[in-house]
Amino acid sequence: MVVLTHLDSDHSRGLLNVLDQYDVGAVLAGVDSPDSSMRDQWLASLNRNDSLVIPVHARYQIDLGSRVFAEVLNPRPGPYGGASANDGAVVLRLTYGEISFLLTADIEVETESYLSVGDATIRRTVLKAAHHGSQTSSPASFVDAVDPKIVIISVGQNNSFGHPNVDVWGRLINETESDNLYRTDRKGSVEFVADGRNLWVNTER
Repeated sequence: MVVLTHLDSDHSRGLLNVLDQYDVGAVLAGVDSPDSSMRDQWLASLNRNDSLVIPVHARYQIDLGSRVFAEVLNPRPGPYGGASANDGAVVLRLTYGEISFLLTADIEVETESYLSVGDATIRRTVLKAAHHGSQTSSPASFVDAVDPKIVIISVGQNNSFGHPNVDVWGRLINETESDNLYRTDRKGSVEFVADGRNLWVNTER
């Protein structure tokens, strides 16, 4: 199963190779982006691989077996009319026994605020910080609501955007302490291994 959070190239281009090289049973996708520069390539790849696309929105649930469940928290049902296309990205809550993950794609403060006050419980063990640690995301109210034990920031080394933002970085350190905050630009690939009660973290470096 592949999840297309949204069509920004840094979230979709790598999936073209995934569809070509693996037997993908289904693709979960949220809001369509007709103006995206990646849309034609993405649709061509779906057609070439005869991929099954499942449109999803908040409250869509998936039983992955062995006590592993995924639930879509975003996008909201109906036409998307947010100020930023990032706020239409797919957000997943992944749960395995007592261990849980909140995967936030590139959502910004608007959607984080919605999730913080909504009826979906967002308190999780692991938080994938939104939008690469950008200043557009991760306000204190949202981080406090998630109350993560571990945070991971997916961010390119020496990226031109200056991610992660220094204020966001400080906020996340205050929440989890530096030993529980992982950055892919420093640690490389980060792997989480869980048995439903315990969680281990393996890093590339």
